[in-house]
Amino acid sequence: MTSVAHTRIGKFLGFFLRPTQAAVLMAVIGFMVCYFRSFVFPNVPIALWGDQVGFFNDGSRMVLGQLPYHDYFQIVPPGTDLVYALLIRCFGVRMWIPNLLMAALAGITALLTTLIASRLVRGPILMLPGLFLAGLALLPSMEATHHWFSTVALLAAMLVLLGGATLPRVAVAGGLCGVAACFTQTKGAAALGGLVVYLIWSDWKRTTQREYCLNCLALCGAAAAVFGAVNAYFIGAAGLSQWLFCVVVYPLRYYPAPPFNNWRVLIYDFGSHPGIVRWTGFPFMYGTIPLVYILFLMVAGRRWPDLSYEGRRKLLLVVVLGIAMFVAIAPSPSVKRLATVSPPGMIVLAWLLDRPGKIATYVKLGLSAVALVLAIAIPVRVQTKWHGYLDLPGGRTAFLDPGLYEEYRWLPGNTHPGQYFFGLPPLYYAFHMRNPAEIEGYHASEYTRPQQVIALVEALERHSVPLMVIRQSDTLLRETGSPSDHLTAFRVYLKQNYQLTHTFSTGDDVLERIEVTAQGATNPD
Repeated sequence: MTSVAHTRIGKFLGFFLRPTQAAVLMAVIGFMVCYFRSFVFPNVPIALWGDQVGFFNDGSRMVLGQLPYHDYFQIVPPGTDLVYALLIRCFGVRMWIPNLLMAALAGITALLTTLIASRLVRGPILMLPGLFLAGLALLPSMEATHHWFSTVALLAAMLVLLGGATLPRVAVAGGLCGVAACFTQTKGAAALGGLVVYLIWSDWKRTTQREYCLNCLALCGAAAAVFGAVNAYFIGAAGLSQWLFCVVVYPLRYYPAPPFNNWRVLIYDFGSHPGIVRWTGFPFMYGTIPLVYILFLMVAGRRWPDLSYEGRRKLLLVVVLGIAMFVAIAPSPSVKRLATVSPPGMIVLAWLLDRPGKIATYVKLGLSAVALVLAIAIPVRVQTKWHGYLDLPGGRTAFLDPGLYEEYRWLPGNTHPGQYFFGLPPLYYAFHMRNPAEIEGYHASEYTRPQQVIALVEALERHSVPLMVIRQSDTLLRETGSPSDHLTAFRVYLKQNYQLTHTFSTGDDVLERIEVTAQGATNPD
């Protein structure tokens, strides 16, 4: 009886150790971890704050007929805005869209990561990268932004090329690099350069010069064709010079001005995340990427002769593309950006640990245990802690923070869908309000350009925006004295036309237009 039971258990485990079944299992786990961290069971979305909110708002502006680079400011190609616009067109401006989209991205990333890992390792260890993703990489980086979209496209390109560097496969991989660039231009370009290096390096003894040229032409040509097709309409609408300023000049010159957009993010990031992320996600991310590639270079020489040509080629592809993805985010290596480029590194880590010995076994078991505990414990914690619920214009929404709940409960009685509003980005789509300006955020540095401040003031005046919600308005209104601070005109306008009427426990301030406040005082109805 015992032997029969062991046989059945062995067959059951063997079934899930097959590459396809293992990939599907990890995709389900990745999806469920994200879902139960961003929804209260069974289907109430939790109010989100983060970069995905800006892209969701931009998608809603697209649906209203506005275009990036022309009607609103954007520093990446339009891929993410288009995805959100399509979903809003299909389902409306609903609170659950970014939550469910991130769960889907997590599932797809886990699926592709496990399929790629199955080309390099065998047995239970092939599920290790997917487990790392669900328990550790997603911990600080659950935002459905261009970073995850471009990573999915590049993992798909990697999977295609793992089947061989034939001309059709190279062309498809190039097209996927173009898709990645339509979400994150730097990552797509870096990956394309990495694949050119890979094609030359991996087959230099087996391929003629003519075949090199054809492969590189197919790779780069397909990438350029896809990127051009997606961006052509927007370039035509905004003008080439404006598009180049937004997508090329601004990211290079002005985007790195705030500390959270350059190398100083290492200091800024550590203090801005909760303890569990700080003491688990941080060490894993910064201890894995890019150190795993350095470790690979140190040990690969000893294991390289034991690998077949195909094994070397596949491993080289994962390493080169992983390094290229890391290079794209290296100027500002925040933990959430690092997490989005970590899948290749986690695959390489699994390959390095796929060896006998006590140390490798202890490391595998230890990391697996930590990832599994976090993958289970955090969703359970989210589901069991206090929840508040509100029926908002964007749909029924759950809140985990009492202070945020009170803020959102106050706003429906003081705003209405369709009104013009300026302030915190999450409030736009939750209450279906409209941003009159071309920018959503601002910073007292070169990040916010003088012409943007002037346009913001003109938009506020033109639409007589009745109300703003701004975090710590006293900090905003205080002059910094820095020559790179261009917010003076905005501050002057606020002081002349708005007054503070309410402060929430979250630190957010309500500023109401003075004539609106005076009108309300004379007409209490």
